Amino acid sequence: MRVIMLAGLFLLTVLSTPVLAYLDPGSGSMLVAGLVGLLSSLLFFLKGLYYKGLRGFFHKVGKPVQEATAGQGLVFYSEGRQYWNTFRPLIDELVGRNESCLYLTSDEQDPGLLYSSELVHAKYIGAGTKAYAHLAMLEAAVCAMTTPGLDVLQIKRSKGVKHYVYLIHAPTDVGTYKQYSFDYFDSVFVSGEHQIRSLRKLEELRGTPRKDLRKVGCLYYDDMQRQLRELDPVPRSETRTTVLVAPTWGQNGLLKRLGTRVLAPLLDKQWTIILRPHPQTFLSEKDLLDSIREEVRNRPNLLWDDDPDPTQSMAAADVLISDLSGIVFDFAFLFEKPVITLKYEVNKVGQEASDFPWDSWELTVLDRVGVRIDADDVQRLPALIEQEVGNKERGPAIRRLREESVVNFGSAAKDAVNELLRIRSDFRSRAVA
Repeated sequence: MRVIMLAGLFLLTVLSTPVLAYLDPGSGSMLVAGLVGLLSSLLFFLKGLYYKGLRGFFHKVGKPVQEATAGQGLVFYSEGRQYWNTFRPLIDELVGRNESCLYLTSDEQDPGLLYSSELVHAKYIGAGTKAYAHLAMLEAAVCAMTTPGLDVLQIKRSKGVKHYVYLIHAPTDVGTYKQYSFDYFDSVFVSGEHQIRSLRKLEELRGTPRKDLRKVGCLYYDDMQRQLRELDPVPRSETRTTVLVAPTWGQNGLLKRLGTRVLAPLLDKQWTIILRPHPQTFLSEKDLLDSIREEVRNRPNLLWDDDPDPTQSMAAADVLISDLSGIVFDFAFLFEKPVITLKYEVNKVGQEASDFPWDSWELTVLDRVGVRIDADDVQRLPALIEQEVGNKERGPAIRRLREESVVNFGSAAKDAVNELLRIRSDFRSRAVA
């Protein structure tokens, strides 16, 4: 009924006879915002109908996907290779316990497809509609994924899956996710209390069922710690500072906001500057990167990093410059080195944070991992870098924040697997009863 009313209001709006009248700017903005919201609701509804119909079609003509692990019932789904460092610690831990699992991926280049163990059945299931159809017919006790928006976006619940788990793959708050990212998962594995607080508030505001929130830690730190143990020591220079500039992408990214203004005062110091755009920037903001490359093409002390794995660049750097990217806490927590973040008004439209009655956790703790300055003060960056590099107080402050915010740092897989097996065991017990 609500959707019919929305559609009717939309038609009345677009088909109404025009009236010549003065519309003040404030009212005009409200009207435009209302129309945008109305159109978004209508398109969201129509998109939902499409995927609901698609799911129904596959349920009628398809066969349940039991694969090789129907007896064990533990399935992982990954959108792509960038999430392998979250899944690998789980799979390593399962194999170490002689437990089997199914790993499904939508990336033909996913390293998980090469995992060598008879206990792990890895399979490429295609991308887009092909993957959604496969997942809609899945049968398993537990399906764990890093893809948000279950039953909201393209991935719909399969009647054959008893329990869906979302794996939060960052220590940051959940505010940067799109709205309704977590609402319909049965469980969410979190890294700290700040994520639990936000998820509970969203449940309260929306009236959605309480999820099973299990505090296990941040899984990819397990893998990053492993990589660091295997990494060749990075040669350190006593005279040349290395600065890593690693922003997020989109409207809240410092490259989008400032362009080369953030680089100019650093390059003039003749330090080694590593620019590491967010991996999504190469796909979604190619024109922006092309213009930046053109502007700085004659700067020999600027290095570009497009490796999906940031570990090497982080290990080489003395200090990080960023915005609200998750790499802020990866760099600080793994290396205990300072971070300088630039602040500006954050665009929360369409994000979970737009419903928070408080600031996201990361906005309240950035000054504990380094210094936060206004975006207009980029000329201060060289002086701040000289101040922060070698600052003996940063290490202890970062360690305290890490201990408060991330449980099981570097060893999250053990507790995460305990919880997954406990969930699976519960369903097995019910089946026997």
